Amino acid sequence: MSMKKFSLVIVLFLLGLTMSRVVDVWAEEPTIAAQNSTTATSKFFDAHVHFQDCKVGDLEKIVEWMKSNNVQRVINHPLAQSRPKNETERTQMLANYANYQGRIDRFCIIFPEEVNSVEEAVKILTREKKDGAIGFGEHYGVNMNFDDPKNMRLFEAGSLVGLPVMFHMDQNKNLDEIGFPRLQNALKTYPKLIFIAHSDWWKRLGDGSCEKLLQNYPNLYADISCTVGRSAIGRDKAMAREFFIRNADKLLFATDSGWWSLGNVKKQAGEFSLIDELKLPKDVEDKICRGNAERLFWNKNLPSSPTK
Repeated sequence: MSMKKFSLVIVLFLLGLTMSRVVDVWAEEPTIAAQNSTTATSKFFDAHVHFQDCKVGDLEKIVEWMKSNNVQRVINHPLAQSRPKNETERTQMLANYANYQGRIDRFCIIFPEEVNSVEEAVKILTREKKDGAIGFGEHYGVNMNFDDPKNMRLFEAGSLVGLPVMFHMDQNKNLDEIGFPRLQNALKTYPKLIFIAHSDWWKRLGDGSCEKLLQNYPNLYADISCTVGRSAIGRDKAMAREFFIRNADKLLFATDSGWWSLGNVKKQAGEFSLIDELKLPKDVEDKICRGNAERLFWNKNLPSSPTK
């Protein structure tokens, strides 16, 4: 073989190795992206889910659920049965979330009977915030008025630490009367604390209380989970559409899905189809499904002026 031909063979061989490596890199990138980055095509940020998170592999199950429901980012809320039971579980939980920064975030929880002072609650919430918690909740005040002193010290702690609170209301949790005077007391007492309403709060939609508070209190928001089954929103789409448009800056897309939803098509939350059925203006849909959560939880400088 001549020297010229030999040189050509060497060049082609080296070129083949280079192209092979390029193809390998291209093949690797989608897997990395699927695990750790956001996808611009996903429609929803879900501000309220309940998935297990303290064992190896728990958050991978959330990712699969997210893919199947067109969800780009979620906020996971602990329940009594799912939060860490010891420091070993807490360490594993933090390691799990470290693998999904930008995709899966978490709230933290303290039950009212677990602390005896604002200072004690501040200490716990400060640690949680340092370790990545972006809010407090889902808050249950079982057999308590909304502005019970035990609740109020948790709200004060949240205000001091700077963690929004998402609260649950029903017939025996965070009790209030017509017009929500006790909720209003808390909203006025802690004007810098963001409150996010949920659950049976929506049952008062018909008497105008919900909209009045959303319009009058800058620190009150509401997540739309439980609207389909517990309020007129699920029954009267025309009313729901107008309500969503008028309050576009104060609503957060959420489904209250959880580990019970995994692998069960019949358990898919109605809020997904609700958004499609309402055919909202694009700017309104963007705010409710993504923008408001970005502004509240991740400090994105997005417009928040009332939608006309």
